Amino acid sequence: MLKRNDIIERLALNGYTKKDAGVILDDVIKIITEALVEGESVQIHGFGTFDVKECKPRETVDLQTKERIVIPAYKAPKFTAGKLLKRAVKEGFIRE
Repeated sequence: MLKRNDIIERLALNGYTKKDAGVILDDVIKIITEALVEGESVQIHGFGTFDVKECKPRETVDLQTKERIVIPAYKAPKFTAGKLLKRAVKEGFIRE
């Protein structure tokens, strides 16, 4: 699993300082999060699109009490991979 610090390390190999890489990564994540909270989609060409999915309320059964309960409507983040990302994963390499 690639973690935040691993991404910063890889960015540092490309010439960024670790401090700058961390700030940039944090800023990108913050911008994407703010846009989603405001209801906007975020599209990164070739990578994918971040959207907010509206989940409807639904009924289910509480497994402990066996009572019927209603899960209220909620919003959830959704990511759809772009063509280039799908192709890279499928083929196992990145085309330049």
